[in-house]
Amino acid sequence: MNPNLELEDRRLVEAARAIGDGPVVMVNLLRFRETPDYPAGFEGARPDSRSGYYQGYVGGFRRAAEELGIAPELVYAGTRLAGLLVGPDDDWDEIVVVRYAGYADLRRILVSDTYVQHAKPHRFAVLADWRFIATKDR
Repeated sequence: MNPNLELEDRRLVEAARAIGDGPVVMVNLLRFRETPDYPAGFEGARPDSRSGYYQGYVGGFRRAAEELGIAPELVYAGTRLAGLLVGPDDDWDEIVVVRYAGYADLRRILVSDTYVQHAKPHRFAVLADWRFIATKDR
């Protein structure tokens, strides 16, 4: 398993201390697998990585958020067109930016049973690499 796909509890706790209260904007840098790698028999498997992400992962994430009464705001989702100042490992397929009322809302989603069962399996199956960066207004 790619270690850049796992959200370790230790890092989530450290992020909570660094971020504090108030709105947070999360930047996702996504690199998709050529073909999804679902576990055998997984019911929600999608035929390609992009649909696995947008229909499977995002669908499960939204379901978890709705059940918790959390309304994340999609700020931006788009395809990388060109790298102007990039390194050899910066060949991201897509960039997604999402705003949350607070980091605690994101944490509640990530630990919910719905997220774990319906979103997380897609993340591991369809992403080859991922960066997840927390930002705040100054």
